[in-house]
Amino acid sequence: MNERRGPWRQAISRFRRRPLGLAALAILVAFVVVGALAGVLAPYYPGQEFVQLIGKAHPPLTAHHFLGTDALGRDFLTELLFGVRETILSALICAGGATVIGAIVGAFAGYYGGRFDDLVTWATGVVVAVPAIAVLIIIAIWSQLPVKPITDGLWLMALLWPGVARVVRASVASLRTREYVEAAHASGASDLRVIFRHLLPNSSGQIIVAATTIVGQSIAIIATVDFLGYGYNQPERPTLGGLIADAANAASAAGASSIASVWWLYVIPAGLLVIVLLAAAFAGDTLDDALNPVTT
Repeated sequence: MNERRGPWRQAISRFRRRPLGLAALAILVAFVVVGALAGVLAPYYPGQEFVQLIGKAHPPLTAHHFLGTDALGRDFLTELLFGVRETILSALICAGGATVIGAIVGAFAGYYGGRFDDLVTWATGVVVAVPAIAVLIIIAIWSQLPVKPITDGLWLMALLWPGVARVVRASVASLRTREYVEAAHASGASDLRVIFRHLLPNSSGQIIVAATTIVGQSIAIIATVDFLGYGYNQPERPTLGGLIADAANAASAAGASSIASVWWLYVIPAGLLVIVLLAAAFAGDTLDDALNPVTT
């Protein structure tokens, strides 16, 4: 019975037997949904200050402010929701663009081989050696402007595509000698049709796993750049890394005794980052096991 089921049904069946992976994927989807609906879910406008609350951060469960406020009188739940939106937006732009670029470059390299394959292998090695965090910081310094979330995603897209290109290249190189590829050639199919109609769809498992990995990588890199103060952490467009940096700077300026008194300002956004990064890691591992099973 199992042998009659298609590969995607078999993959879904394998994935459903891994509750940790299901939970991780559900968390990732929840973050995307929350980010997309931030404008609807947030009780106030981002950056909105309540004058009567300025000067002191108020803890969670304060009246009309479920997660409290920061020292500038801004509702922290609102800041978190929009912080999730900006962080997830950058990650999705990066993952989507890097996946498309990496899949196409890797497919052509694996299909044609030869000098083009050598060039792609060399290029991926060079790009991988470039520290993404340093590049984003240099861009911010050079432009004298904080790097915006969309710009973050675009630059990271240009730096993280080699991961997808490598796995697609290896997959296509092993598939190009299969019988169905030879049959497609015999029927008069062009190289482009073979690549996009036959080889890339049969590499979709590796592509999905690589894209999930890039989501986690980009979130970690963007949060680090924002924390270091080179991101676009503006009142109307906060980021999770920027919120942690704001809390740390405010606590340092006020003295060590104030760190514990404003714990929610850095514990909650840091916890959200840890959760989404762990979810991306577990979801990627589970998808890899489900979509690319090792047969013995």
